Amino acid sequence: MSKSIATNSIYNFLLKVFRLIVPILVGPYIQRLFDKELYGIFNDATTWLDFALIFGIFGIYTYGVREVASVRDDREKCRRLYSSLFVIGLVTNSVVLAAYTGIVFFSLDSMSRVIFLTLGVKVFANIFMVEWLNEAIENYRFITLKTVVVRLIYVIGIFALIRNPDDVVKYSVLIVATDTLNNLISFVYVTKKIPLTLKGLQLKKHIPALVSILLISNVNLLYTQLDRMMLGQVDKVAVTVYKTPMDVTYMIGQLLASIVLVAVPRLAYYSAGDRKDQFMDLLNKSYRSFMLVVFPACVGIACLAPEIMWIYGGGKYDESIPVLIIFAVRTMESAVYTICANQVLYVLHQEKFLVRVLLLCGLINAVLNGIFFACGLFTPVIAISTTFAAEVVLMWIIFRYVRKKLGIELYFFNKENIRYIALSLVFVPVTLGVRALGFGDIITALAAVPLCMGIYFGALLVIKDETMLFLSGKVLGKVPGLNKLLKK
Repeated sequence: MSKSIATNSIYNFLLKVFRLIVPILVGPYIQRLFDKELYGIFNDATTWLDFALIFGIFGIYTYGVREVASVRDDREKCRRLYSSLFVIGLVTNSVVLAAYTGIVFFSLDSMSRVIFLTLGVKVFANIFMVEWLNEAIENYRFITLKTVVVRLIYVIGIFALIRNPDDVVKYSVLIVATDTLNNLISFVYVTKKIPLTLKGLQLKKHIPALVSILLISNVNLLYTQLDRMMLGQVDKVAVTVYKTPMDVTYMIGQLLASIVLVAVPRLAYYSAGDRKDQFMDLLNKSYRSFMLVVFPACVGIACLAPEIMWIYGGGKYDESIPVLIIFAVRTMESAVYTICANQVLYVLHQEKFLVRVLLLCGLINAVLNGIFFACGLFTPVIAISTTFAAEVVLMWIIFRYVRKKLGIELYFFNKENIRYIALSLVFVPVTLGVRALGFGDIITALAAVPLCMGIYFGALLVIKDETMLFLSGKVLGKVPGLNKLLKK
C-alpha cells in the first residue's frame, strides 16, 4: 500500500492536536464569558442534539469506514457503496430533522427554542458528512489540511463576533456554519473523486448492519448521554459541571486515539483478505502504543484537575474538579474499549455481541442513576461514578469474550501496562511538589507537564521499553542524525 500507517498516524495526530488546541483557546473564553444559565441551556441543547444526530448518521460512519476499506481496490464497488450509503443518510437525516424541529417547536419556551432550533441545523449538515470515505481510503492529509482551515475560521469568528454574556445564539450560528462548511468541502472533494450514481444501489443490503450499529449507538445513550439528560432535569448548570470534564477528557482521548484509529481501515483490509498474521501484528502494536500514552495522560489530567478547571472556568465551575478526576480515571477504561470495539469487534463483525453487552451494562447504569435520582442524590459526581462502575463490568465481559471466543490475547494488567501505570503514578508527588511552590495555576501546569513527560518517557528510553523504542524510531527516527542515536 502506498500510504504508511506511520505517515497516516502523524497526519491524524497533528489533526487531533489542532482540534485540542482550538478548545483550549476557545473553551476558557466561552465559559468565562457566557451567563451560566444560558450556557447551561446551550449544553442541554447539545445533549439532545447529539441524541438526534445518532439517528441521523444511522451508523453510516463506522459501517462506511469498514466496508469501503474492504472494497477500495475496486472503484466501481466503492462508488456503488458510497452512493448507497449517501442515499440512506439523506433519508435518515431528513426524517430526523423534521421530527427534531417539530418536537422543539412545540415543547420549549422561546429562548430555549431558538438555541435548540439553531443547533438543529447541524442535522442538515449531517447529510453531507462523508468523512468516513476519506478515512476508509486513508486520505488523512486532506482531512487534516481542510479541518485546520475551517477551524481557524471558527476561532477567528469566536473572538471577532462573540463578545457578550448573552451571545449564545450567535455562538450557535457560528458552530452550525463552520460544521456545514467542513462537511460540504469534504462532500465536494469526495464526489469529484468518486461520483455519486443511482445505478446499482443496494439499500436493503446495508440496512441490517446499519441497524445493528445504530443499536450500539442507542445503547451508548445509557451511559454519559443518559447522565447528561437526567442532570438536565435536575439543574441546567449541572449539565455544564458534568459536560466540561467530559469534553476535556474526550479531547485528550481523541488525540491519543489518533495513534491507533488510523489502523482500522488497514485492519479491515487484512481481515477481509484473511491475513491473520499481519492483522495480529498491527493490532498488538496499536494496543501497546495506545496504552503507553494513555496512562500518563490520564494520571496527568487527574493530578492537574484543579488547574485545568481554573483555566477553563476561572473559578465558576470548581464543582467540576472531582468530576474531572473521575473522568480521567475512566478514560483509561475508555481507551481499552476504543481498541476492543473499533479494532477487534467492529472489524471482525461482532456487532451483535457488542449490542448485548452494552445493553446489559447500560441498564446497570440506568438503574443506578434511577435509584440516586429518586432519592434526590443525583449529582455530576454520582452520575460519572455509576457510569464508570457499569463500564468496568462492560470491559471485564469484553476482555473475556475477546480472549475466549475470538482467541485474541488482550489483557489490561499485562507486564507493559503495569510498568506504564507505575511510572505514571510518579506524577502525583511531582505535581504536589510543583504546586507547593505556589506559582499559580497556569505556571504550575506549564511546569508540571513537561517535567512529568520528561521523567516518564525518559525512564522508558533508559529501560529500553520495546514500544517506546518503536514509536521513537517511527517519529524521531525520521529526523536526520537521530536514527543512529536512538539505536545506541
